[in-house]
Amino acid sequence: MSKRIVIDHTDKYYGKVKAIDDVSLEINPGEFFTLLGPSGCGKTTLLRMIAGFNTIERGEIRFDDQVINNVPSYRRNIGMVFQSYAIFPHMTVEQNVAYGLKARKIPKDEMKKRVEWAMDMTKITPYRDRQPQKLSGGQQQRVALARAMVINPDLLLMDEPLSNLDAKLRVEMRTGIRELQREMGITTIYVTHDQEEALAVSDRIAVMNMGVVEQVGMPYDIYAHPVNAFVANFIGTSNFLEAEATAEGVRVMGAAPIPAKLKDGRTGKVQVAVRPEHITLNAPQPGKLEGEIKIFTFLGDYINYEVQLANGQVIQANQYLNQKTGFHQKGEKVSIEFSTMNVFDAEGKEALL
Repeated sequence: MSKRIVIDHTDKYYGKVKAIDDVSLEINPGEFFTLLGPSGCGKTTLLRMIAGFNTIERGEIRFDDQVINNVPSYRRNIGMVFQSYAIFPHMTVEQNVAYGLKARKIPKDEMKKRVEWAMDMTKITPYRDRQPQKLSGGQQQRVALARAMVINPDLLLMDEPLSNLDAKLRVEMRTGIRELQREMGITTIYVTHDQEEALAVSDRIAVMNMGVVEQVGMPYDIYAHPVNAFVANFIGTSNFLEAEATAEGVRVMGAAPIPAKLKDGRTGKVQVAVRPEHITLNAPQPGKLEGEIKIFTFLGDYINYEVQLANGQVIQANQYLNQKTGFHQKGEKVSIEFSTMNVFDAEGKEALL
């Protein structure tokens, strides 16, 4: 049975360093919830607190209504998949999958059924008699997943499980993990630093930075409506431009104001963040922001342009091949228009749109 996980004002220290700073989260039963952030932001530390591998200095963690702060890890009924897979080299695939059931003293008939089920679900039945060293990275990862699932856990924890795989296999495996999680309906907490991976698999994402949760939301909302400059910069690519907010709109580098109603009627210096796919390049036009094409790179379904502005700043713009407009050349002068933008205060701490 999937659990509702509540993390309530938790802190974690390593010496004098505050690794987790007043984190509160609520994860719904059956949800695929991702902790996303750069290295050292606290996401693995928080996962280990949930697992029972790290102590909690302040606050509570609850599985449904049960406070589990002092419950030993082995009594939390969690399945865990590590970055290193942590499968036993001296055991066969089948023995590895059965290990957790043996430790729980599950009867042999029941054990056999559950092992067969787990191997079938993860598509490793043909390798049941192989040693781990004779498996590919993707097959080893599936063994680790089967071993975590076979115990019928209330909660599945996954710590960078795909980071050791090549790019193509990562895409294949993340799809498989997501399909399996949906079929099982098991509450899953997933740790990654890979933004694309997080956007692809998650029901919701918590973006972390220096032990703090910056934003929680569905993938599209976090991508389209970041709450501050850190989130806008970490999730995908954004061009940041200094601008001035006036009663007429937001003026970037003296160009004509872009109509925008900012929070509380804010005026003065602001930051504008624009994603490359939200920039259109046209022939120079009076009053428009202008630049010069410095580099263009063909990337299959789109061309990426690096455009230098009058102040020397270089921004990126993407033009997709299905667009009807012609392509631009190095050295060409262009006007720059934004179809969508995010506006933050001058320090980048608060979204103003």
